[in-house]
Amino acid sequence: MNPARRDLLENKPPLLLLSTSADAPESHTHRVLEALRWALGPEYKRVPHTVLYAEGDVPLLTVQAGTGLGFDIPRRSTPDRFPNFWLMADVIAQIQESRPGGGGLGARKLRDHVYRQRAERGGLPGLLWHMGGTDTAPIGGVYGFFVGLVWHSLTRTLPRWIWARRQNRRLVRSKRSGWLGKHLNATAGGAPVFELLDQVGARQSPRLSLEPSHPRHKEGLAALELLLLRALLEDLRKPAVGRLLPKRRRRVARPVLLVEIPPEGAPGADAAERFLRALHTLQAGLDGPGPLVIAVGHPSGSLQADLGVERTNLRRASSLLHSSNPRPVLVPLEDEPFERPGLQIPPVQPRKFTMGWRAVTVVELTALATLLVGGAFAPGFWETPPDTRCVGGDRPAAAGSQTERVEVRPKEWYQDVLNRIKEQNEEAEKYADARAVRTVVLFESTPPTSAEDTIFDGAIPELRGVAMWQQRLIEDAASDASRVPLRVEVRKAGAGFREAVRAVRDLIREVGQENSRKAYEQIVGVLGFAQSTKETQEAVKELGGIGMPMVGTTATADEMQQSGSYWPFTPANSTEAGIEAAFAAHSPLVAKPGQTDPHAPVECVPAGHAVIVRTPDDLYSESLADRFQQAFKGGETVISFRQDSQPFATQAGTQKATTADQLVGQVCQALKAEPDTAVYWTARAKDFTAFVRAMDTNGTCIENDLTVLGGNELTNVALTGQYADKDWLRLYHSAHRLPEEDSRASAKTKDFVRQYNRQYPQDPWRQDGHSAVSYDAFHVLSRAVDNAGSTVRRESVLTALRNNITFDGATGVVSFSEFSSGPPKRKTLVILRQSAGEPEAVVACGAYSLTAPKQQDSPCRD
Repeated sequence: MNPARRDLLENKPPLLLLSTSADAPESHTHRVLEALRWALGPEYKRVPHTVLYAEGDVPLLTVQAGTGLGFDIPRRSTPDRFPNFWLMADVIAQIQESRPGGGGLGARKLRDHVYRQRAERGGLPGLLWHMGGTDTAPIGGVYGFFVGLVWHSLTRTLPRWIWARRQNRRLVRSKRSGWLGKHLNATAGGAPVFELLDQVGARQSPRLSLEPSHPRHKEGLAALELLLLRALLEDLRKPAVGRLLPKRRRRVARPVLLVEIPPEGAPGADAAERFLRALHTLQAGLDGPGPLVIAVGHPSGSLQADLGVERTNLRRASSLLHSSNPRPVLVPLEDEPFERPGLQIPPVQPRKFTMGWRAVTVVELTALATLLVGGAFAPGFWETPPDTRCVGGDRPAAAGSQTERVEVRPKEWYQDVLNRIKEQNEEAEKYADARAVRTVVLFESTPPTSAEDTIFDGAIPELRGVAMWQQRLIEDAASDASRVPLRVEVRKAGAGFREAVRAVRDLIREVGQENSRKAYEQIVGVLGFAQSTKETQEAVKELGGIGMPMVGTTATADEMQQSGSYWPFTPANSTEAGIEAAFAAHSPLVAKPGQTDPHAPVECVPAGHAVIVRTPDDLYSESLADRFQQAFKGGETVISFRQDSQPFATQAGTQKATTADQLVGQVCQALKAEPDTAVYWTARAKDFTAFVRAMDTNGTCIENDLTVLGGNELTNVALTGQYADKDWLRLYHSAHRLPEEDSRASAKTKDFVRQYNRQYPQDPWRQDGHSAVSYDAFHVLSRAVDNAGSTVRRESVLTALRNNITFDGATGVVSFSEFSSGPPKRKTLVILRQSAGEPEAVVACGAYSLTAPKQQDSPCRD
């Protein structure tokens, strides 16, 4: 693969199954495999590839795959090291050889064995190990004591300890590359890597000790195949470009695995199909490009069903090679005797290196040395002027067409959406005689009583999103018998969810008396908890005590994760704060002081200092503020701000404000001391409006604009035009979907926004994410109910939620992990710049579409 066309590696190729006829002899399969192998390198390997022959005595084909790809590499390239594969291969070989009746192998014994195998493969560990001498005969006396205590410690014990710690950090603790911890559902602060692997051995060894034909023996092999293949796929991520490091030229093309599939029941058939099932399981969550896998032979009907193959022809299959859809395809080969010569398959012609990496290194080092010597006399040559263009433009929030507040009719709108849900509940109940119909509960804050309160509450757009998905669900049920129509009970949890615990306890009592209710009134799940408060935190904990399936909406505090039956839908505060801290520290968003020319473009710089405004005793605010403070690398001033008369304590080094005017004075003082200051706002939106009005009234430090960065809490207010007349305010805030007009928004996002605008044309929150979040969250819960089986009980819904629900939704790609109940993987998070009447996305992180890049630059964190 030419490095200039590395974009082709972004797509995952489908798994290709070439099916020979059922009565075809084994030679037909071998002939097809040989033709494909010849096309990949008739003279020498031009593409890394290997043929996996399924034989009865080789239970794990991944062992063949990793071993084969490491030999006979393309010319003038360097071999892949496969550190993950070889470590797991050594572990799994030890598990298979030991097979104890119970318990594990012992973490220390396993570590020592694997490190010894690593040392035997050479490199620095091997050099140090052999410097330690031989283990054949013990050495006595003082010299032997010295060798055992000092020399072996330096050459074996210490290097082994350092190596083990590095593997633990790399495989388990690293948020970026800790794939093993994710695969085994281990927390970052949990057991070390070899304890986790010893636990794997303890679980699988009793199964492997059974007869090979026993189903549990096959389950054990499948688990080991899955683990080993995951390790190999981690090693086969997109290869690094050599450039100044030509020794990194390990692959110039996607590796290819050719797999033989014997007929069902023949020796090796189970091994081949086990490998293909493991590949299909891992492919959906694969971050890298992965290998091209072509299987040839006789796939069984059960394998085809498990893979969900699409039958097609060779022409269609070739077009899928560069498709974003990795669905497996099956191509039946025409029945023919295979006696005459077949069609000539032209060999592939990837880029070839004309010089060895050693020669390239000498040339490049010579050129680099010359350049460095010349550059020493011109240091200014190396300096790149900083980018001073204000991110999102240099116009303030009032520079656009939106200069008036949007009219809000809270009581009318709230009642309208409740009436709509009530009517749709009646439509759902009509299906009760023919199929299962169930009920979900949506917890919402008490309905707003004034237009002002509505601005600070996301209840109306959230209810509208729920109503839209309920309508879609009922319409689908008319033609799709697998869909379970759902009723929605909207329950009030008090203003700001202050009565959430009482509301939840009422629900728990009703669930205990469910036998007296109609079948369609049985509650199978809970939605909502749109705010992170101590009350909603306790409510989630109590519902988790009865195993109630719960899908959150816009509650983002990490501390909300109080139960294994609660699935938060939006990125946690730790993720959001990390992205916002990197954005503030590296993006030019604060206006430079001293700019007097009104006609010149405003120049901006990154925030070197942050004023963090937090609300004491508010779970959302304290959680977000703490995590931003940890992640932000610049200076900081923390102010605890609450307007009520209740006394509150502050932490050491934290300022205190009880009025908006007092807060304005403290912020202005920080701005005068550090002009490159941005305000990071984690308090509630109502407090922010009071602060903005006080700042505008006082006018003491707005001559150079004020930059504010906040969370999704500010979105509701910003979109209603509350700050449209503040020409000194530079406002950035997070959201959970891209605006409709953004070119990166997926077709699903744009379709949802069009439907929402058509149903609610006067809605001030058209670009808000609350409605899309609740729409997709309800989609998650309803999908779990659909997959729960014919009984549709809470226990089966909980199981379905744990089974990796994935779809493309209004908020982007939604994909929950099958190992934990945390937020969706790579969930969309957007930072909006409020200007020109419509928000503009200046940062977009996560899987906001199926084509969103897996590896994203700062400030996004993968």
